[in-house]
Amino acid sequence: MRLEARDLCAGYDAVPVLHGISLAVESGEIVAIVGRNGVGKTTLVKALMGVLPATGGQVLLDGVDVTRRPPSHRVRAGLRATYQERALFRELTVGDNLRLGGFAPSVHHQVLDKFPDSLSGRGTQRAGTLSGGEQKMLAAACAIVSAAPLILMDEPSEGLQPSNVDLLGRHIASAREHGSGVLLIEQHLALAERLADRFVVLEKGEVVEEGHAGDDHIHDRIAKRLVI
Repeated sequence: MRLEARDLCAGYDAVPVLHGISLAVESGEIVAIVGRNGVGKTTLVKALMGVLPATGGQVLLDGVDVTRRPPSHRVRAGLRATYQERALFRELTVGDNLRLGGFAPSVHHQVLDKFPDSLSGRGTQRAGTLSGGEQKMLAAACAIVSAAPLILMDEPSEGLQPSNVDLLGRHIASAREHGSGVLLIEQHLALAERLADRFVVLEKGEVVEEGHAGDDHIHDRIAKRLVI
């Protein structure tokens, strides 16, 4: 499956944020989107998923224009996303949240055991009592276990301790090996450099740098763009 943005524009009310973004990600590859805070990375994920309406351009799945289709359609078509904001029903248990996310009770352990030291055995715990990092891990585990053809991950390592960042990286790499494509929004540059097949750098809602992991001096070029 191929997800493509063509000259994608989006924003909030009358404030434009994305100014003609064009990029693509396919099943079986990891594309890292990097950039300083406030350049439009989260807006990009929301626009690709249809949570935020596009004001211009197109979003295509395998060449089919889904720009005006709702998020539910895109999920059924094979997209899965984790968002920077936590999206759990806080008063429900972890298990209830998993059921609402479409996971049968028989596979709850597969989700929770992705981060055994942090999540295993906590299906009956109220979701709102999980720490911010634990909620991030739960969202990432759900996306990975879903085995969706394309997964969009917005800052999945935020709030995680180093051992869990390493484990997260292994899970994302495993998802690629099993055929999923991953669009990875990541401030943790070392994690992005470790995983990505391709890089896209955003500044002020525009693509200003892109390249493959094996390109000459790509990491130096990215680091230079991220220097404040």
